[in-house]
This record gives sequence, C-alpha cells and structure tokens, in this order.
Amino acid sequence: MIIQVGHYPPPIGGISMYIKRMKDALYTHGIENQVWDISNINKSADRVVKMPLRFLSVPLYYAVKQNVTLIHYNIPGTLIKNYVGFFNRLFFKKRPKLLTIHGDCRGLFAKKKGLIRKSLNSFNAIICVKKNDREYLLNQGVSTHVYEIPAFIPPTVQETEIAEISQRVWDFINAHRPVVAASACKIVFRNAQDLYGLDMCIDLCANLKKDYPQIGVVFCLPHIGDCEYFEKMKQAIMKKGIENNFLFHTRHCQLYPIIMRSDVFVRPSTTDGDAVSVREALHFKTPTVASDVAPRPERTILFRNRDVDDLTSKVGDLLDNYESHKRKLEGVKLEDNFEKIMKVYQGL
Repeated sequence: MIIQVGHYPPPIGGISMYIKRMKDALYTHGIENQVWDISNINKSADRVVKMPLRFLSVPLYYAVKQNVTLIHYNIPGTLIKNYVGFFNRLFFKKRPKLLTIHGDCRGLFAKKKGLIRKSLNSFNAIICVKKNDREYLLNQGVSTHVYEIPAFIPPTVQETEIAEISQRVWDFINAHRPVVAASACKIVFRNAQDLYGLDMCIDLCANLKKDYPQIGVVFCLPHIGDCEYFEKMKQAIMKKGIENNFLFHTRHCQLYPIIMRSDVFVRPSTTDGDAVSVREALHFKTPTVASDVAPRPERTILFRNRDVDDLTSKVGDLLDNYESHKRKLEGVKLEDNFEKIMKVYQGL
C-alpha cells in the first residue's frame, strides 16, 4: 500500500489538491493507497486517515503498518522535514521513503544547513516541483536521487464539483465582463508582504475599471487566515468604489470551474514554487498573468513582482488583444505528471 502524508482538502490549496488527485489517480489505476492527513480537521473522504497528533504521530503509524510499500511525504517547512528525517535515519533506513518539496528549496537552507542536508538525504528520493531546484539541492550536498516534476495533475471535470460553486459566483460572473480570477489558500505574509497578492488584485480591479466598467474579479479564498487584514482589504474595496466589481469566494470548492468560466487568471504571488493554479489555467486555455518570481510555464505572461502598474499594463494589453492571446494557447499541452511520479515510485 502507498501512503501519502500531508494536508488533504479542505482546506483547498495547490498541495492538498495534488494529494487528492494523486490518491484518486492511484485508485483509478488499481493501486491500494491511503492519505495520512496532518491537517487536524475531520474529513469524510474514503482512504483518508486523520493523524491524531498531526505530523508527530506519522513515524509511529509507519512503524506499525508493515503493509506500507512506499510512503510519500508532502510536508511543509524545515522543522517537519527534520523531525521525519530523524526517524528515517534511526528506524526506517531500509523502507522506501519519498519527499516532494512543493515550495522554493532555497528557504530550507537558511539555517542549520548540515541538519537539513542530513534530513533530505534520509529519503530514498526527492521530487522538486520548481525548475532549477534539483541543481540547487545537488550543489548543497544532497546526494540522494533528485527529480524535477511539476505538481500538476489535470483535474477530471465533474458536475458534482461544479455544483459545489455557489450560485452567487455564477450570477456575478454572468453579470460581469471581463472576468478575472485569482486565488489564495489563505491570507499569508512572507517578508511583510501579502504572499498571494490580494492587495494587488484589488488595485488591479480599480485600475481596469476605468476602461472596463463591467469588470469583475473573483478572488477564491477558502480559508481566511489573517482576519484583520481581510477586513482591511474589504474596506479598501469600498474606498475604491469597486464593491460591485470584486467578489470573495470563501467556500471550500475546487478552483478549476471558476477558471473555466473566467477570461483571465492572475497569480501575483511574491514567491512561488510551481503553482498548480497557473498550470490549471493554461490547461483550460485561460490566459494567465503571473509574477516573475519563479520559472513559469510556456505562454504565461509575466509582470514585475509587486509592480501593480506593470500588472495592470500586462492584463490591459491582454484584454485589448484578447483573441490573439487566446489563439496562442491553442497549441499548449501540459503534461499529466502522474506517469512520471509513478516511474519514481517504481524505482524505489
């Protein structure tokens, strides 16, 4: 049996959706699997086991479950990786262990480089989702097998998932044109900056309203996070006079149905791994504008990080020449990375 360790939705985010789609794809291929969920939220999903002490109980479960043929960790941060690495070295040397690093690898080596290097080398293999991170890890002394495989696994369009979207969202989309979509798993700050660029989306909406008075921005935010900042942003929306043009969607639902109905997707993140949402938008042929903080897939339109004027200019040009940009996406085909991940599984 294959085990995935990480956060299973809800909350909905790039990593949790990766885990869900991997679980479903494994099941479709007849492969027995479970998710050991470390979110501390009760779930009603099949083949999902809530870890009673979140990540702390994972090594104990792994020790007693002798039918586990492979454990695949999708765990955030340095602390948890070091914790798991300790048990890997002490008790699980002979058992196959895989780690996927979903964010930027460089942050892992900010402190105690020797310890994180030991922890990473305790896994039989590592998958990096971000381009050039493999080379970086090897230069840092990581000697285990390292692969670069984007985290995107295409969604299967399901009517039940589309039906989960609030009618309020569809009414908003039907009443506005053009429609710009953006998302964040929750409000997070990194280096004192709004990580997912909610503030920039608000400014973008206000700037574009001058030329596109019926513009609508749908910002998907399944978990609020920083409630004080959220209230501050709602006040900013009122002050800018765009309360009828900006909609928060705060339900735990899939993002792709909204992307499919949107004219543009924006990703103004201040740092990034390989954003699943960007690949999802391109997969559905929705023109996409993203910050230049990370390598992006072909045909993504880049703007300078935290430069709202450049963001406005790029989205404005896209809208002014929309059919031309749509045609450029016709030949874009993003790989289904499930088969690549399966080859890594088979090599362990």
